[in-house]
Amino acid sequence: MDWSKAKNIIIAVLLAANVLIGGNLLAQHSREQAQARQATENAYAFLEQAGMQVDAQLPDQEKKLPVLFLRLHKAGEELTEVRYKDYPIVVQGSGIGYEIAGTGQQAAPTIPAAEALLKLYAQLSAEGSVKGKRVESVELVYLLSPDETSYAAQDTASPAWQIRVDGRTYYVDAYGE
Repeated sequence: MDWSKAKNIIIAVLLAANVLIGGNLLAQHSREQAQARQATENAYAFLEQAGMQVDAQLPDQEKKLPVLFLRLHKAGEELTEVRYKDYPIVVQGSGIGYEIAGTGQQAAPTIPAAEALLKLYAQLSAEGSVKGKRVESVELVYLLSPDETSYAAQDTASPAWQIRVDGRTYYVDAYGE
């Protein structure tokens, strides 16, 4: 058998397989993006029908983010705003400083902003009427809610959707838990 010819045939078959796999991945990605856009449009329509006005632009792209490990500083020490990549870190509580000590090993997918907004809608409608409420902004942040009764030297911040509605700020777990 002519090994040169066999090698060329194998290379051609592998190239064809790669083209088919690449095309399939591209089609799947395109379908997922279309579904995300449709979900966002459906969320807008549902909330509008429920009487809730959404002025904020909802990101329709899913992110994969790790948890952050933060080294905490007691009140009175210098407080500086720290960001991880482009995401602000929000520490609930007063006078707590922090610095990033590390990240989790695995980045997990976050829920879409539209899903977070619908979860917030469910929470707000359970508390009362949402008619006339206005969503001002939706942003992905890292949230740390330390226990104020005890002091830990290190704590974990998780991705959360920060949603401002009529001047009040709400947080929805971005991992969907």
